[in-house]
Amino acid sequence: MRKRFIRVILFILLVLVLGYLVNLYFVEFTGAGKDTPEEALPTNQEYEWIKGPNTEKEQRYFFLSNGQNFGTTLVKKNVKGWSIEEEVTAKVPKKLESNTIVSALSDQKILFGLIKQKGTIDVNINGKPASLIGLSNLTEDVLDLYDVKGYSIWYIDLEQLEGNESYSIQVLDEHKKVISELSI
Repeated sequence: MRKRFIRVILFILLVLVLGYLVNLYFVEFTGAGKDTPEEALPTNQEYEWIKGPNTEKEQRYFFLSNGQNFGTTLVKKNVKGWSIEEEVTAKVPKKLESNTIVSALSDQKILFGLIKQKGTIDVNINGKPASLIGLSNLTEDVLDLYDVKGYSIWYIDLEQLEGNESYSIQVLDEHKKVISELSI
């Protein structure tokens, strides 16, 4: 009876180890395996890449593409090199009003969107400050093509929001007065 119990335990351990190794294979050994994050980015469309936050193993890029789309993609480093993870995209909003947020996107890791920034503002989500990336460093041709002159990308890591399922996005002026608000 004891030998049978030991065999069952060993079988269960073997299945667990095999499951772990299969998971490790799919996480660490799949993807394109490029030398740099930039090489892993897609080139099958016309993209304007905007560098976002990064760590040693992850690089986030925001993008404008095909004259009408806006989104983000995440590039991760694994054993093979850098490979693209996933992409979230939507249409660039038409003619945003200054300091107003009309929509938000998420890839389950960050919450982000576009804002037409006028003056000194802060964007807060559930009371936590979002980061802003201005698009003013893009060429004049790109700003005109996408009609994003004066726009900024706002984003926040969802880990900072402690698992909330609803979000209150506020735009605050320099006196911390709420200019606009969006609840999702």
